[in-house]
Amino acid sequence: MSSPLPTLLYFGFRGRGLASRVALFNTFGKEGWVDKKISLPRWKKAERPASLGTERIHAEYITNNLPQLNLPCGLKVSQSQVIAKWAATQKPDQLPPHHLTDLYPEDSKQALLVDEASLIVEQILLQTPKDADEVVKAENRKKFYESGFLRVGMEILEGRIKESGGPFLLGDKLTLADLYIRSPLCDLFDLKQFDGVPEEFIDEFPRVRDCGKAVLEHPLLKAYVDAGYK
Repeated sequence: MSSPLPTLLYFGFRGRGLASRVALFNTFGKEGWVDKKISLPRWKKAERPASLGTERIHAEYITNNLPQLNLPCGLKVSQSQVIAKWAATQKPDQLPPHHLTDLYPEDSKQALLVDEASLIVEQILLQTPKDADEVVKAENRKKFYESGFLRVGMEILEGRIKESGGPFLLGDKLTLADLYIRSPLCDLFDLKQFDGVPEEFIDEFPRVRDCGKAVLEHPLLKAYVDAGYK
């Protein structure tokens, strides 16, 4: 049975889901949406046929990845950045007291910078070498942080935050971009999950590192945690 509320399907950790969860909480509060956590064992056992044709959009899980947003009308949508942007731009009749009006900016130039930063984080994840051979993977990840897109992307993010004055991408205004910088990007370093990349690499980009820290200290994130989310 479908829920009468927007329902987010994601795992129990932050990962790519943090921005979507915070955006939903920002707009709908605690009671206006459903945070449906999927356990990894359940996800691995779930039947996800390789081919479903046009019926794929009606499957329980429409892709082989999460998050997924299920709307009361029956529409199911994938892609974390699409979900987060949708949630940040909805205007229900009653907004919660912690609501930020510009989590996704209305200003087109600011929105351009937010989209750029968010997609840089996504590209870092997608381009991270995942070779089956551990030796080859180690070599490729070394190139990735020395001269590849990890370094390129981090330099862009560092430069953007520097120009804005920080601590966030757009100065003192928290946006979706900062949530992606926090998680999954900074989490990869803080949780020591970026195999093959030196732990101290993040220290070359102090503004990016400090942006991730500042996100957790923002009043919206504190309200989010106080409401029982992680």
